[in-house]
Amino acid sequence: MSTCTHNGRVFVLCWGWISHEGAGMLHCIGHMDRPPYKHILQNVMVPSVRMLYHDGIIHFQEDHSSIQHSRVVKEWLSLQADVEFIDWLPRAPDMNPTENTWRELKTMQETSPVLPHINSDELRTLVSDAWDEVASSQRCIRSLIESMTRRMKSVVEAKGFWTSD
Repeated sequence: MSTCTHNGRVFVLCWGWISHEGAGMLHCIGHMDRPPYKHILQNVMVPSVRMLYHDGIIHFQEDHSSIQHSRVVKEWLSLQADVEFIDWLPRAPDMNPTENTWRELKTMQETSPVLPHINSDELRTLVSDAWDEVASSQRCIRSLIESMTRRMKSVVEAKGFWTSD
């Protein structure tokens, strides 16, 4: 695992999932591209979902980044009988409960007193601890997911434009 620096700032890329029953495993990565993303789906997402949901269909939603819609990833998803892809609007972060979970995580990190003077290992620990805190709060995640009906109604009323929800 590696971290990247840009303009003196340290950052780490992470992948995680949520469900009505809580948050799943967080996976920190150095660089995201097509083969590692397929590896994450196959070796992190599916096994960690199965720890919470032992059987049944995995309803899978993601945003529309190019790595998530690569041929390699699409082929792998098409071969998974127990993974159902949920078609989702591109560039609709206000409608994505996972993106709202990331926002909650970033808000928690920004209140950390060590943030301005943090190194990559400390950042990984901070992100992981914040994820664990969000993951342990089923109320927070359920609230985000249960707000989807209200959010969808707001988007329809705004004729597809951004909303304040």
